[in-house]
Amino acid sequence: MFNDAAASEDYRIPDLTFVAAGREHLVAPDGIRGGGPDAVIEVRSPDDETCEKLPFFARLGVREVIVIDRDTKEAEIHRLIGPEYAAVKRDRDGWLRSDPLSVRLRTVSRRLVLEDLEDPSVRTEV
Repeated sequence: MFNDAAASEDYRIPDLTFVAAGREHLVAPDGIRGGGPDAVIEVRSPDDETCEKLPFFARLGVREVIVIDRDTKEAEIHRLIGPEYAAVKRDRDGWLRSDPLSVRLRTVSRRLVLEDLEDPSVRTEV
């Protein structure tokens, strides 16, 4: 949960939150304070409010919002450019790159594949 001033009156809590090494000071017992996390992950399900959360996350300064469809496992990455998000384009092989998480991801046969950017042999599928 975020507890900055912008978040104190808002219920929009991401499914997962990532704070990079070296920025652990943002993590407090009752939430994230003093700045936005590096990335959040939202799992999209029917009738959820993922899209409505983007302006809120942008105000907090969240660098990337990764959205994963619950049913198809298709992923989108929205990267903060100035005051709003821009969709990250896939490379020619269909990968999306997340800089804060240091991974690339794509969907293969309804499975989400994540690979470490520095060592592609480190990989997981969901």
